[in-house]
Amino acid sequence: MRAAGARRIVALVKEDVGTEVEDFRRDWWREEVLLDEPLQFYKALGGGACHQPMGLAGFLVMMLNPFSASRTKEHAKAVKAKGVAGNFVGEGFVTGGVYVMRPDGTAAYSFLEEEIGDHAPIEDVIRAVEMSSSEKTPSAM
Repeated sequence: MRAAGARRIVALVKEDVGTEVEDFRRDWWREEVLLDEPLQFYKALGGGACHQPMGLAGFLVMMLNPFSASRTKEHAKAVKAKGVAGNFVGEGFVTGGVYVMRPDGTAAYSFLEEEIGDHAPIEDVIRAVEMSSSEKTPSAM
């Protein structure tokens, strides 16, 4: 993202239970991590409400159903195959996503994690970063 022109890269998390944010920083994320307890980011992505595609019962039924074709189930299999340990601490059903912000504070790109485990296409994110990083900041106009 830096090579594409990103000035700031931030991960927003909705909670910090135990050592989960510390573990996330150590194992996966070297940039800023900010806590969004009021869930403003998640509500913005969801169009005013947090996006929660399923609860615990729905998740268990989907995972135990051998005929389920859910992307969430496929994502879980792929993560397990890579040897990534799961995190079953805290709330896990409100999905997140990605925003790429322009210098003027408006969104150049947004992606909502429709199903748990969905990822924004990296090519789309990089393209949005490149386009927004070439725009002038309001103070430079």
